[in-house]
Amino acid sequence: MNEQYLSQVRVLSHENAKEASVAVRRQCFSVGQAIEFDSEAPLASALEYVLGALGADIVTGFKRLADRRGVAVDEVEALITGRLNNPLVYLGVVGEKGNPGLEHVSVKVFVSTFAPADTIEEVWQEVLRRSPLVCTFRRAVTLELNWKAAF
Repeated sequence: MNEQYLSQVRVLSHENAKEASVAVRRQCFSVGQAIEFDSEAPLASALEYVLGALGADIVTGFKRLADRRGVAVDEVEALITGRLNNPLVYLGVVGEKGNPGLEHVSVKVFVSTFAPADTIEEVWQEVLRRSPLVCTFRRAVTLELNWKAAF
């Protein structure tokens, strides 16, 4: 297939500068600022959406591929942690060095199944090969990916 697949979203700023609206197909959602330090903030940050998107790509991909192979999987859960190089650069702290970008992402996936570990490992490797976001993140950050059976 030579045609390129393009994905497009529309993003609109808000007056308060701490929120943007994202529209995709027939859906719309609000996103907070790039990085959020307030645990009581009403919106997920852009960084949290990025990490959530990576996790969603992996868990839905895992469940889909397991189903296609006839591997019984009850649930798949992911815990994603991202470490920034230096978030103080984002805040504009004078004299801070580095950049505010992600430098390390850890993904821990818990698979609820009684299937043999080697079967789950095969599904896992295929998920990683076929995941658009895993393939993108691998080129941009140190990406640590692990799975564990959870009964």
